[in-house]
Amino acid sequence: MNGIISPTLAPNPQEIASLAASESPWELPWGIQVRGVPGRLVTKVAASYGLTQFNPSPLMLRRPEQGLPAEPSIDSFRVRAVAADELDLYARTVAEGFETPHEMFHVLAEPALARIEGMEFYLAELDGLPVGTGMTAISNDLTGIFNITTLPPYRRRGYGLAITTEMVRAGFRADATTAYLYASETGEPVYESAGFRTEESLTVITAPS
Repeated sequence: MNGIISPTLAPNPQEIASLAASESPWELPWGIQVRGVPGRLVTKVAASYGLTQFNPSPLMLRRPEQGLPAEPSIDSFRVRAVAADELDLYARTVAEGFETPHEMFHVLAEPALARIEGMEFYLAELDGLPVGTGMTAISNDLTGIFNITTLPPYRRRGYGLAITTEMVRAGFRADATTAYLYASETGEPVYESAGFRTEESLTVITAPS
């Protein structure tokens, strides 16, 4: 979430270099995100800041002609939107789902996020206990899906697919019937089963971990 994002198919190396220099020295870990495979000049700019690790992520879309998916049906399992005063719980659950320190996602606990138009945060619960998360960012007819997580003890039970399906359904309720997300390598087959197809890729360039 910290870095430079180029939204064009042909990223401008000079623009990326200028943005990188404007923040130097960077106080937090950061990266450069480009669509597709970064070219030689972008790679050179990234390397000058020690960013040499390339992490591709498939961009997947679910088209409206696939229709409204069926409501997930799992006993004692539900997905619900959270209120502003629950965002701290949401942030902690996201961190546990991604298996990272809570501090990495503390920004998601900010109550002001609940007032941003088009954004909604979701908890997946089993018998009332948080087991996963999701988030939607709706703009016009597009539903962006983010932060799909399942806590480690609850994986491989179909909950990730159920959460994703409910995010798509939330988009349909808001007339945003085209959904998109960025997938991990392990998550790509799950999203394919929900009707998503890979359209292109995003490359995130970071410093080696």
